[in-house]
Amino acid sequence: MKLRVQKDEILPLLAATANIANRRPVQPILSHLLLRSTERGLQLIASDGEIQLRTELELKVEEGGQTAIPARKLYDICRTLVDGSEIFLHKDGERLTLRSGSARFTLPTLPAQDFPIMEERAARISGNCDGEDFQQALAAAATAMAHNDTRYFLNGVFVEIGEQKMRLVATDGHRLARVEIPFAHSSDAAPYQGILPRKTVLELLRIVGSGDVAWSFDEQGCRMQQEAQEFASRLVDANYPDYRRVIPVGQFTQCIIDRPTLKTALQQIDVIASDKNPVCTLQFQPENLVLRSRNEEQEEGEISVPAVLHGEATEIAFNTRYLLDAQNIFASDELLIQVRDSSSSALIRSQESDNPLYIVMPIRL
Repeated sequence: MKLRVQKDEILPLLAATANIANRRPVQPILSHLLLRSTERGLQLIASDGEIQLRTELELKVEEGGQTAIPARKLYDICRTLVDGSEIFLHKDGERLTLRSGSARFTLPTLPAQDFPIMEERAARISGNCDGEDFQQALAAAATAMAHNDTRYFLNGVFVEIGEQKMRLVATDGHRLARVEIPFAHSSDAAPYQGILPRKTVLELLRIVGSGDVAWSFDEQGCRMQQEAQEFASRLVDANYPDYRRVIPVGQFTQCIIDRPTLKTALQQIDVIASDKNPVCTLQFQPENLVLRSRNEEQEEGEISVPAVLHGEATEIAFNTRYLLDAQNIFASDELLIQVRDSSSSALIRSQESDNPLYIVMPIRL
């Protein structure tokens, strides 16, 4: 294998793939990056056994071949080279030599045939969506995703596809986020459900960009294709709880409030809220929403912001950080907060639509 490549061209691909490779793998090959020549140029593949990223760079290969080399080491070497420099790669026997200017490095390799390529299965459903829409929706849903929960199926984002829509849902048992985006697929495809693991969610947030994204989902995994990159992931093998049961229904007290004003008030009251137990009490009044908080040092804060109330005045305590997270998933200037009573969850949405939808469970004081 012998080729030349510009640092500025290969470095972004190395950064993305090195992030996938496992730093403490059970199998040493999983800390490696597979390099192989193609008719178009150079293909880079990284995997940790659960997720896989394949990217391709168009260039002229002087001598074809393939090899597996330490992913992080190759990235770190290339990262420190002079910007705009040319990199020469040459595999001879079981070692790969990298030269750039006066710098020369030699790295051990592993057999390319030992690299585990994830099997591609027949799709249950395939379709397309806008990359920017997906990235924003996934980021919004991920705000409610659990982390290291013993209920492992909550450590991810639930995907539901049907009626030309993709619905992304996440909950950690204390709050829930639901976002829908258009998803063009075959009209005769049966509805689909699956759970994206937490690491998959974080990687997709990093690599999905603007432009069209092609998806395929099967019973055990998913694949995403965007331009020259293909991402594959296993799904969580579990059933997601019926999130619809968490969404409150019935008669609501409704509070209409300016979102930027509420966000500022929450940031101010959060200064007083306890780090261990960041509680904020919301008092819904006819013309105001009053925010109150206190901490273990007996410090107190109270902020009143204008609001329009329809229904009974009531008072409910919530986690301040969850309320702040909710502000970041909306683009509208006004929010509609709906509650039933003093022990009710808060349903937060825009006035015009229930997409996105955010639910925060109350705290009993």
